Amino acid sequence: MLKERLISGIIGAILFLIIIFSDALVLTAAVLLVIEIALWEMYRAVGLGSKYALMLLGAFVPVFILFGVLAGDQQKVYMAICIYMAILFAVLVVRHSAYTFEDLAKFFTVTILISLFFSHVVWIRQGGPAGMWNTFAIFVGAWLTDTFAYFTGHACGKHKLAPVISPKKTVEGSIGGIVGTALSMVIYGFIVGRFTSFSPNYAALTALGLACGVISQLGDLSMSAIKREYNIKDYGNIMPGHGGIMDRFDSVLFVAPLVYHFVRLLPIFTVLGVN
Repeated sequence: MLKERLISGIIGAILFLIIIFSDALVLTAAVLLVIEIALWEMYRAVGLGSKYALMLLGAFVPVFILFGVLAGDQQKVYMAICIYMAILFAVLVVRHSAYTFEDLAKFFTVTILISLFFSHVVWIRQGGPAGMWNTFAIFVGAWLTDTFAYFTGHACGKHKLAPVISPKKTVEGSIGGIVGTALSMVIYGFIVGRFTSFSPNYAALTALGLACGVISQLGDLSMSAIKREYNIKDYGNIMPGHGGIMDRFDSVLFVAPLVYHFVRLLPIFTVLGVN
């Protein structure tokens, strides 16, 4: 089990680095693939796995959302969401004997949550000269929170954080995740500033790290709560030892929009010599 986890983790890390430093089209294609797999996993997890027509409809939503993102046109994104909602209500009217409002509410929530939130990875990449480094910050904020929380919890965790949802998580681990991520974000900023033409804003990086530490854990616990409700262990098994896409990217799902809006309000990197 540990060997499988290590091997799949190394392969995943290599693919991640290749994709994150590739051009925007490669990143967009990778994000679309992640979204489609995540949608499939979540549809099955919440009991929608046999409703193939609406699953297929949902699969088209991220395509149109990402098209709007690449075009730099938020109106296209909002239009895609509104059209999708209208179609779902039309289905409720026409096929009310086959689909319940609960079914359609689940489809809308899952589809828009995953499609829109993950699309922020591409949105950030499109956002000016520092786009690639801002994009990388998403994964620093998400995955290092998990890492620091895990090791801090194992070292000194005593008080349960959410015993019903995730029995192994502790308050001490949560605090360690938040503090560790803030420190990691500062170190990340130093590295970027040292080897590129960008100047890091350490106050902004610290604030972003603290925010990511909180939101990352919210994403993790939220997806764990859904698994607990539907009595499943993992969302999938596409990554041996790690589970499914949603098991590995649950924190990224929530951190991506946070980083996007944060860096628009308070940039973490600026070009040297430019105010």
